[in-house]
Amino acid sequence: MQCVKTVSYSFIFNGVPTEPFPAAKGLKQGDPISPFLFAIAMEYLSRGLDALIHDQNYKFHPKCKKLGITHLSFADDLQLLARGDLPSIEAMQKVFTQFSKDSGLQANLNKSSIHMGGVSSDQKELIIQQCGYVKGDLPFKYLGIPLATKKLSVLQWQTLIDKIVARISNWTAKKLSYPGRLQLVQTLIFGIQSYWAQLFVIPSKVLKLIDAYCRSYVWSGGNVITRKALEAWERLCSPKSCGGLNLTNLQLWNRAALAKHFWDITNKKDKLWVKWMHMFYIKNQMFYDCPSPKQASWMIRKVMDAKSILQNADSGQPSTWYYQTTIPITYW
Repeated sequence: MQCVKTVSYSFIFNGVPTEPFPAAKGLKQGDPISPFLFAIAMEYLSRGLDALIHDQNYKFHPKCKKLGITHLSFADDLQLLARGDLPSIEAMQKVFTQFSKDSGLQANLNKSSIHMGGVSSDQKELIIQQCGYVKGDLPFKYLGIPLATKKLSVLQWQTLIDKIVARISNWTAKKLSYPGRLQLVQTLIFGIQSYWAQLFVIPSKVLKLIDAYCRSYVWSGGNVITRKALEAWERLCSPKSCGGLNLTNLQLWNRAALAKHFWDITNKKDKLWVKWMHMFYIKNQMFYDCPSPKQASWMIRKVMDAKSILQNADSGQPSTWYYQTTIPITYW
């Protein structure tokens, strides 16, 4: 608290700092110590939620009881998990209310929602009235990506495409040479899609659309898809030693990035999501031998079905996919 109560600031005026003056309201947003204080506050909330396991009124979410999961938190993005009954919600709400009282931090009701499944209509109304949050629909976004159990539609991928088109539109007014446009495509476009590519199997239709926008921008400098191209895009994505420009092949990189999940499932058993996979799907089996669970989400089934790639590699007979992605996996 001494760091909070003794904060002072000074301005640079004509190259000379002014006399320091105290801050009337403590730390300002952007102060270097603010993230550390926020982490301490969230640790206090996390311990309070973990203590719910000793509350007789609280019941775990059916898929969280075996691992004792009450919440998931990343910075200020928080998910609270419980069984869909009023006593469990009230117990969780009591902890959060106490946290708000002690820290002064409150949930933003405009950005908060509650999602329920397998709960009667009457029970839903009681829970919504108790929490004060609006009822949300699936899929919802968490950390900028949609969470859904089914395969994402092209419309749900539109967010990623719009971000890329918006970035290209900002560049069209700049008179850049071919090397300049290539560098922007290689760095910025790749950075936008890489986060999604490490989490989802991006459909071929979406990847072709992204490639089309990048190709059109490289050759014409515009944000509209055109057929003008001096060289095939696949050739530009090949290494320079093969006559290409070493651009990233999004489809191969997507597969190579997802291959990291195989390593995590086999070796990183201390990770929470890997523990969850072993608890509900693998169940003390060898990862190579366990069947793809039909009740799992589309993404998990995709990851489980793709383990044939590693089986081919271990047998000494790599598949075509393995040959094509050896370089991206090594580079990544």
